[in-house]
Amino acid sequence: MIYDDAADLYDLQYAAYRDDVPHYLRLADDLGGPILELGAGTGRLTEALARAGHEVVAVDVAPAMLARARARVTAPNVRFVEADMRALDLGQQFALVIAPFNTLMHAYTLSDQDSTLAGVHRHLAQGGTFAFDVYQPHLGALGVMRREETWGELAEGTELFLIQHHDAEAQLVESRYYFDEVLTDGLVRRRTARLLQRYYHRYELERALAQAGFKQVRLFGGFDKSRLLASSLAIVGSASR
Repeated sequence: MIYDDAADLYDLQYAAYRDDVPHYLRLADDLGGPILELGAGTGRLTEALARAGHEVVAVDVAPAMLARARARVTAPNVRFVEADMRALDLGQQFALVIAPFNTLMHAYTLSDQDSTLAGVHRHLAQGGTFAFDVYQPHLGALGVMRREETWGELAEGTELFLIQHHDAEAQLVESRYYFDEVLTDGLVRRRTARLLQRYYHRYELERALAQAGFKQVRLFGGFDKSRLLASSLAIVGSASR
C-alpha cells in the first residue's frame, strides 16, 4: 500500500519535489509522444508533461491517488487509467514509457518484476525508450522514530515522523509515516501510512532489463548523468526496444 488511504499526505510531503521534472521533460521533448507514465500517483509529473503539450496516458493502481490526479490535471491530452502495471494491456504502443520516482520498487517479487518489465516492453514502440529512476538505500537509524523532512510547507504545529525497517535478505524497506496535526481545539490527530519498497542492485537491474528484451541499457547515478557508484543516492536509467 502506498498512501491510498492517505493520498493527501503524499501531496503534503512531496508538494514541492521537482528534482525529476527537467529530466523527464527533456526526454519527452526529444522523443515525442505519446507517453506512458507508470505510477502516476497524484499527477505531479503528469501535470508538468501535460503543460508542456505532451500526450500522456497516466497509470496507477491506487484509486485515491488517481482521484487527486484527475482533479489536478484536466487537460485533454491526458488520460488516466486505473490498472496494475504487472498486468497492463492497453493495446497501444508508446515512443516513451516512464516509471518515475521509485515506481519499479513496487514490484516486490521476481515474478512482479518480470511481468512489469514484459508489459513495458510490450507497450514500447520499436526504437522507443523506457526511462526510470529508483533510489539506492542509504538508510538512517532503523526502528527509531525520527522527524521527516518534506518538500512542502506544513501548517504550524504539524509534523511528519518516520520509522523504517529493513529486510536485507528480501531487499525490502518498510517505511511507516506518522502525520501529527494540531486541530483547532488543541488536540493532536495522528494519521499513518505504510510504504513498502523493494530496492535493486545494479547488475540485478541490468540483467532483468536484458532478460525482458531491452537493449542499450544505461544506468547513471543521478539526473545529471553522473557515474553510478555505490554511494549514489539513485539509479537513473534508460533502455530501448
